[in-house]
Amino acid sequence: MNPIQKLYVRMLASVGGDAREGLPKDRDVLGVFARVACHRVRGAWIGWRMKRCGGALHVGRRVDIMNPWHVTVGRNVKIEDLAEVQGLSRRGVTLGDGVTIGRGASIRPSSYYGHEPGEGLSIGAGTAIGAYCWIGASGMVEIGADVLFGPRVVVLPENHVFTSTDVTIKSQGVVRAGVVIEDDCWLGANTTVLAGVRIGRGSIVAAGAVVNQDVPPDSIVGGVPARILRSRKAEDAPTEVAQERTAA
Repeated sequence: MNPIQKLYVRMLASVGGDAREGLPKDRDVLGVFARVACHRVRGAWIGWRMKRCGGALHVGRRVDIMNPWHVTVGRNVKIEDLAEVQGLSRRGVTLGDGVTIGRGASIRPSSYYGHEPGEGLSIGAGTAIGAYCWIGASGMVEIGADVLFGPRVVVLPENHVFTSTDVTIKSQGVVRAGVVIEDDCWLGANTTVLAGVRIGRGSIVAAGAVVNQDVPPDSIVGGVPARILRSRKAEDAPTEVAQERTAA
């Protein structure tokens, strides 16, 4: 390897990557250096205003982090271009070491306009939130470590009240119910997770599924509404998901 490639390998290791798939050309390496340098400068500017920043923070272009004093980040957190994070919440927003927030993703526990604050969000180390995901953390959302969100996953931890037909649904308010997604789960593209759901450790949610019921650990689920397709453990027979919840 030439000196530029050696620097590239070191830089990649500093953000949790490796170069086992081969090295790009020198011109491409220099482009990566320039992009990472810009991201780190933006991260340094934002990081000092946060509640806590545990190390190198990478922030892309046109990222909007509101109320950063409610946001805690670990080491090597990456927030990609056009993402937004609304920090205002009762329990804050916490992003663990090595978390990635994908391009155009939104974390929105509270309104921009001073209504009742939401509960907040916690994301464990190594989790990757895909491009254009929406996490509305009005109810508390807890996402474990090493979780994968495909693009356009939606998490909605509240339901609108609609019991009365004499007034508008909008005027009846909402009921908040937290969402828990345990470690080592994979949610496919365009998945929707509704209020009050717990997705067990090691589960897989097929693309396009709407999850309105709890999912046992190590399950593969799919459909609208989602049902168990099979268990990842061969000894477990397929079972139906219990306890239906009202869709948002």
